Amino acid sequence: MSLPSSAKGALLSAAADSRPVEIDELGPPGGLLIVAPHADDETFGCGEALASAAQAGREIGIVLLTDGEGSHLRSVEYGRDRLVALRMREMRAALEVLAPGQNIPVMRAGLEDGSSDLERLGLYRLQRIFAFASALDTRSVWTTWNGDPHCDHKTAATLGRMVADEIGAKFWRFPIWGRFGERGVPDDLRIFANRQYRARKLEAINAYRSQTTSLIADDPDGVVIPQRLLDHFAESPEIFIGG
Repeated sequence: MSLPSSAKGALLSAAADSRPVEIDELGPPGGLLIVAPHADDETFGCGEALASAAQAGREIGIVLLTDGEGSHLRSVEYGRDRLVALRMREMRAALEVLAPGQNIPVMRAGLEDGSSDLERLGLYRLQRIFAFASALDTRSVWTTWNGDPHCDHKTAATLGRMVADEIGAKFWRFPIWGRFGERGVPDDLRIFANRQYRARKLEAINAYRSQTTSLIADDPDGVVIPQRLLDHFAESPEIFIGG
C-alpha cells in the first residue's frame, strides 16, 4: 500500500458534518476490545478515544493481528526479531501514555504482516481470542475499517466483527488509510470530538519512532509516515463508523 499524498478525502469531507459520538456510546461500561492490525493503529486510529475510555474506567484489551514485521523488510540492522521487539516496546510505551498505569493486555495473533489471512488463524487461536474478549467482559469492539486499502486492516475488521457477534458486543470501526482519497462514504459516520487527550495522542504517536522517523536507516523502502500525515492524525478528530 502506498501512502497518500495529501490529507484529503471523501470520508474527511463527510466527517466535517457528522454527528459527534461520546465515549459512553462508543464504549459502554464494561470491557473494551480493540483489534489492531499492527502496533500503532490503535494510536493513529483511536488513541484519544482509547485514552478517554481508560479514564472512564473501562477495562481495555488489545488483539494485535500481526507483529508488524513487514514495515522494513530490507533492513539488515533491524532483522525480523529485532524489529518486532522494537515495535512491541513502542506499543507498550504508547499504551502507557494513553492509559497510564493500566498495563493494557495485548494478545498477539501472529498472522503475517502484509498478507494476513484468517484461515491461518486456526480454531484454537480464534477460541483463545473469544475467551480473551469474554474475560474482559467486553461490551464494545473497535477495529479498523474494512474500507481501508490494506489487507491487514480488512482482516482485522472481519475478525473484530466475528468477536463482536460471538459475544454480543457493540461494533465500531475506525478508518485510518481509507479516510484519504475518493471512495464511498458509509452510513453512521461519527466523530469523536473530545480533544481532552490530544496531547497524550501526540506523545503516543511519537513513541512509534520506527514508523515516524529515520531510525531504521538501511531500508529505503521502509515505512516512514510523512509529517503531513502525522500532523493530520494528531490534529483531527477521530472517525468512527457504526456496525
